[in-house]
Amino acid sequence: MSVGIVHFLFLGGFLFAAGAFAVARQRSYLGAVAGLPLLLAGAGLDLVAVSRFATARSDQLAGQGFAVLLALMVFAFVAVGAALNRLETPR
Repeated sequence: MSVGIVHFLFLGGFLFAAGAFAVARQRSYLGAVAGLPLLLAGAGLDLVAVSRFATARSDQLAGQGFAVLLALMVFAFVAVGAALNRLETPR
């Protein structure tokens, strides 16, 4: 059995749904920020999978470049979340 695009799309959809559930379920903004990397990871995985398996396109690196930009956004969200956590916790 080979791993095809359907497997990657289901995994990306699961990550996206888990992130959306985490964002919707949290009451604090810090908890909601914690679910955003899952959302972006699912979207990035789907973009890379589609760009990998799309043979009609000549530029297959377009999805991977966009996934790198999403990864940079995830790092920014983590930095903002860490800064907010530091502001919220008493010393």
